[in-house]
Amino acid sequence: GDAVSRRAAAHDAAGYLLVETVALGLVVLAMGATLGLFARAALLEAEGRAHMDAALIARAQFSLLMARTDTGEAIANDTLTIQRNDIDYTVTTACDANDIFYDVTIRVAWTAFGRAHTAVFVRRLRAHGA
Repeated sequence: GDAVSRRAAAHDAAGYLLVETVALGLVVLAMGATLGLFARAALLEAEGRAHMDAALIARAQFSLLMARTDTGEAIANDTLTIQRNDIDYTVTTACDANDIFYDVTIRVAWTAFGRAHTAVFVRRLRAHGA
């Protein structure tokens, strides 16, 4: 009888070990899914911040261009690089001038997390003295 009860105890222990292993596997899978969601949320937040930085850069450029037109300075096409939060933004200014207005297009391009992004902003500025 002793050998039978030992074999039954060993069988029960093996059964518990299998249940614990399956439970642990499910916990690890759930943790992996949760970490994936956190990583995705962090990526989206960082991309949103980069888009906001691009908009702020464009706004600053438009302000600078408006100040130049107020002093009578002509606006020219230009490309420059601005760094914010460890991201390089390439800012391209294209001007189409007529007698009264400058139609200004500012294109801001950057690469974040291996993906290229571009934002385009358009404004009409009044030429000085017009």
